[in-house]
Amino acid sequence: MINKPKQYFAIALEPIHVGTGGQRLGRVDMTVVREPVSKVPYIPGTSLSGTLKYFADFTLRDKNIKEEICASTQGSRHKNHDHEVCPICVAFGYTPQDEESGKGSAQGLLHFSDAQLLASPVNTANGPVWLTSPSRLHNILGIGDGGDFDEDTFTLPKGFEDFTATAEKVNFGWVLLDKNKNTFSSVDELKKAGIEENCASRFVVVAEWLFSQLVNDNMEVRTSVVIDPETGAASDGGLFTFEAIPRGAIFSFDIVEHDYYGRWSRIQWNNGEESPPSATDMIEEYSFDGIKFIGLGGMTTRGFGCLDINPRANKQ
Repeated sequence: MINKPKQYFAIALEPIHVGTGGQRLGRVDMTVVREPVSKVPYIPGTSLSGTLKYFADFTLRDKNIKEEICASTQGSRHKNHDHEVCPICVAFGYTPQDEESGKGSAQGLLHFSDAQLLASPVNTANGPVWLTSPSRLHNILGIGDGGDFDEDTFTLPKGFEDFTATAEKVNFGWVLLDKNKNTFSSVDELKKAGIEENCASRFVVVAEWLFSQLVNDNMEVRTSVVIDPETGAASDGGLFTFEAIPRGAIFSFDIVEHDYYGRWSRIQWNNGEESPPSATDMIEEYSFDGIKFIGLGGMTTRGFGCLDINPRANKQ
């Protein structure tokens, strides 16, 4: 059985910091990962998969649905773990720690895409707006033909023209742009595509190159210090900065479930209740709340990382 991709929207409830794994010389010490070509921030599929696996495993063990940590997990003491009936191993894959067991590794049923940035909030004199680009509307929502703009202007959806009723120029951060007389799509079409009304009514479209520039110019940057435990004051040389994708950013990613041989039908669900019909349903029920209330990425103990993930509604 090969399922079609299931699309999800993820709205940042807090700033998101998925770092590059080190420090760099420049304006910010700890930067976030970016797409290599467009330089737009994103959330890697590896980060999504690892975090969703952790929360699913944690929740299932807490509810006594499965035994202790899987033997495919580093540090596990369970050498006789049956991977083929464990819902976490079947969903996410496994590599046995005990090479003498004779058991081979297996790929998980779930395949995760990177979470692409669909729209990012930017402050203007007329209030906050969500910036996006024609190619992102086309590739993620199926709206428009994806053709980019030639000029450095902004375009509004139909039904949103009153946003600049008194001005032909609007500032997006430090950039002042002219209003394009054309419009794209409509607020209703954005809502039908699954965008919440409070965001859809304030979408603004700019060229892809300008979108990248404005997103990076409006990233959140915070400064922290290392506290000396003996003095209670800042340590000498302990000042560092890190950046994050701002609260309110909208991401989109896909999950594909490949169950060629009906492996999910053989899992063990130990609490006596009926198991979810698929691995995708399992993570929706047992993983999404973990990311919503605890978060993913770095700095989750300092007000970062929480994402509200929901399936895309009304997808054609």
